[in-house]
Amino acid sequence: SLYDTYYTRCQQMLLSGGYTVYTSFDMDLQNKLQQAVDDNLAGYTEVSDDGIYKMQGAAVSIDNSTGNVVAIVGGRSQNLKAGYTLNRAYQSYRQPGSCFKPVAVYTPQLERGYTPDSIVDDTYFNGGPHNADGSYAGKISLRYAVEKSKNVIAWKLFQELTPEVGLSYPIKMGFAKIVDSDYYPAASLGGLTNGVTTVEMASAFAAIENDGVFREPTCISKITDSEGKTIVNNKKNRKEKHVYKQNAARMMTSILQGVLVSGTARGNALDNMSCAGKTGTTSDKKDGWFCGYTPYYTTTVWVGYDNPKTLYDLYGNTYPLRIWREFM
Repeated sequence: SLYDTYYTRCQQMLLSGGYTVYTSFDMDLQNKLQQAVDDNLAGYTEVSDDGIYKMQGAAVSIDNSTGNVVAIVGGRSQNLKAGYTLNRAYQSYRQPGSCFKPVAVYTPQLERGYTPDSIVDDTYFNGGPHNADGSYAGKISLRYAVEKSKNVIAWKLFQELTPEVGLSYPIKMGFAKIVDSDYYPAASLGGLTNGVTTVEMASAFAAIENDGVFREPTCISKITDSEGKTIVNNKKNRKEKHVYKQNAARMMTSILQGVLVSGTARGNALDNMSCAGKTGTTSDKKDGWFCGYTPYYTTTVWVGYDNPKTLYDLYGNTYPLRIWREFM
């Protein structure tokens, strides 16, 4: 295809044209993030036919002061043969589970008159989803519904919002694989056709942290040619977008702080600084996520098998949360 032709041409130019590429990576953070992924998945030694660990993880960390990616881990460390280049953090699309709720349901609803104290009704209804733990709490606050990740509430609020409105938020933030078949209530729980990348989730949570202002995630600060002329400068032309209203983003942060204190990730708040986050587990435990932030960094972690399969103890608050916490 035309794209492949251009891609190959550009790749060859990059390799032979004397360019210098400056990145925003912080090698200390990069090594720490890789270490956290490796440490927490070390027990899984099963490999595929080509020697790749079957149980995998991906993680991305964004510096909240700039919106730049400072660390990206595309898989577990292992000596791989030349030519193996899969970086799961931006190339693998996976189901985000409940981590999608703040992005497409709750922050949008907090712009529309809901507050953390709004009373919602957690009661099972015909055709609706089940809560993960099978229990329904009746009249509860929105804050409690998010802390306990109540599927019924996310589903109801998403229907009220409409999928068109809810999904317009990730689309504004460049989520690349939201498709027509996603415009159904199940999307409220992260049930998507193709899914999302770890980078996309990091940039969305970073936007919530950043008072609702989204910055396109990048790890390239500039590129110069063989004569030293700058041909790409991301410092200058950074695309910024007000995606969520400031007060909605701040209320969301306040709710997400509770997740680490008394919610699905309770007892995991960092002891030396404020932090906020959300767990995500897909219904058949094939994907586990933790997306969270401090005032300084936003970090998202995905864990699962390359060929999706159920793992009895894979939840957002097991491996992904442990990786997040060790790194943060």
